[in-house]
Amino acid sequence: MLEIACTRYPDIDFRLNNCSQLQTVDDGYFDLFISNYVVMDTLNLDGTVNAFHRVLKPNDTAILIFSHPCFDFSNSDSSADRPQRHFHWDFPYLEARKCIDQPWAHFSSEFIWFHWLLSDYFKDFKRVGFMVVDFEEPRIQADKYHLVTDPSKLNQFKGSPCSVAFKLQKYA
Repeated sequence: MLEIACTRYPDIDFRLNNCSQLQTVDDGYFDLFISNYVVMDTLNLDGTVNAFHRVLKPNDTAILIFSHPCFDFSNSDSSADRPQRHFHWDFPYLEARKCIDQPWAHFSSEFIWFHWLLSDYFKDFKRVGFMVVDFEEPRIQADKYHLVTDPSKLNQFKGSPCSVAFKLQKYA
């Protein structure tokens, strides 16, 4: 993928890194760091949060968006005629663990992700010196309902957040 990206966009500096180390990125390199659906897929949450903090300049901002750990949509059901969604846990919510979901849609390989508690994330952010500036559980707004053509999906989006978003600031 890097070879393709470098060929198509030769003016962009693409790098291959382990997200729990970010070994090719200098300390304090970024003044804004955005992580979109990454942290729930890392085996080493502590190392990843450390690396994110390390590469951010003091007093600057990190935005982390990831799957909401309270609502595992792969283990749930809903229907078009009822707004409630029913979640089925195969393990205790309070147990952090590796999870494997079967391929869906056009994907052909399993999805490996890690169930961390919201408090695990929050404690790691605090431990490295991030301050939580804002927190949101994004939800679909009424003026966007028309964009969802499947009524059961619309009920899903109206009833439970799929994601969480943290706005963090690195202490000086």
